[in-house]
Amino acid sequence: MLAILTSTSQNTGEFPFVKIILFIYFIPTIIALFRVYILRFKFFSVLLINLFFGWTVYGWWLAFAKAFSSKNVIYIKSKPENTVVLDKYDKLHKLNNLRNSGAINEEEFEVEKQKVLNN
Repeated sequence: MLAILTSTSQNTGEFPFVKIILFIYFIPTIIALFRVYILRFKFFSVLLINLFFGWTVYGWWLAFAKAFSSKNVIYIKSKPENTVVLDKYDKLHKLNNLRNSGAINEEEFEVEKQKVLNN
């Protein structure tokens, strides 16, 4: 019985090896944990991918890439602030000025006027 206790208490060097392997296995999760601007759900997704699929090379690299990826938010304005909306009277006034200057003829003026009035 004493021989069993002494043999189990000896450090054979396997335990640090297991720690090193586990550290390498969970590197993507550790990176995701310490990223400052990462979202909380991204950490859990990296953890789950790493935990269940990390044993495959593809799963480990997927978790690693997801840990380093960032979510960029792009805001698109629908209208610029300095856009001037012309009412139909302004459009008709501009069309009349174009007709008077000779840029468009009478027929083109009537066609454009009908487009403005129908809108």
